This record gives sequence, structure tokens and C-alpha cells, in this order.
Amino acid sequence: MAICWILVSDAARARLFCAAERDSALVEVACYTNPELRGSAQAGGRDQPLPRTHDSLGPGRHAIEPHTSRRTKNARQFASALVDVLSAAHDQRQFQRLFLVAPPQFLGMLREAVGNPETIGFTGEIGRDYVALSPAELHDQLHTEYPHEFHATPARLAS
Repeated sequence: MAICWILVSDAARARLFCAAERDSALVEVACYTNPELRGSAQAGGRDQPLPRTHDSLGPGRHAIEPHTSRRTKNARQFASALVDVLSAAHDQRQFQRLFLVAPPQFLGMLREAVGNPETIGFTGEIGRDYVALSPAELHDQLHTEYPHEFHATPARLAS
């Protein structure tokens, strides 16, 4: 059986789970935090109107495209750091299958950082924020999305 890793993440926190068999329980093997965003109450930044500038000739005005926010830059750096960890582990053959679970915006950042999904054993993804779920709840969600990859009742959790 191929060892499966599941990275459950958002821009502030990531949890890495391992499942040795299709019917085994998920075991959390690592937890990562993005100290720049952990506990941040700062908003993403699009609630203010765009600044404007005057044309040098004539009465025209144009919106100034905002620079990438610090929050977005930090999230991209965190995604890149997570992908570096996954790439190194895949190169060392620590896992064969990989699932990414993250909110859609951060999932896009992870995909961007991955580049070619085949290089890290990418198997599937879920575009939801499940970072706070328990391993059993996460297993249930994975079974719902990928019933052939994750059995309904993990062997270690069955009574």
C-alpha cells in the first residue's frame, strides 16, 4: 500500500497527516504555522476604494493598481515553504500519494508553488477550510470526496 500524506492548510496554519493504509486512521505527523499571519485580525485589504491619479495631459483620471499586500506575500511565502517540505519528503520517498486540502485562494497559491503536480505525488485536492477538524472528521470529509481512496471507517477507530 502506498503511504498517503494529507496537507490541510490555510494561510496561517498547516497540519500534515499520514495514512499508511486506505482503511487506517489519520495520524498528524507535523504542524506548521505562519507567524506573520497567525492570529492576525487584519483584513485582506479590498474594502477601500482604489486610489486615483490624474492624467498628465487632460482631465482624465485612472485607478492605481494596488501592490500585492503584505498578507498575500506572506501567504505565498508560506505556501512555497510548505511545498519545499513536501518536495523534499517526496524525493526521499516518504510518501507516494498526496492530497491538498485548503481554502480555494490558498489552494491556488499551493498549486502555483507546486508547478508540476507530478513532481510531488499529487493525487487530489479539496478546496475547503478544514484546518480545525479533528483527524476523524477530516477522514470523513476525505471519504466523502474520495471514497475509493479513503474507506468509510478507519480500522483503528472502529469499535
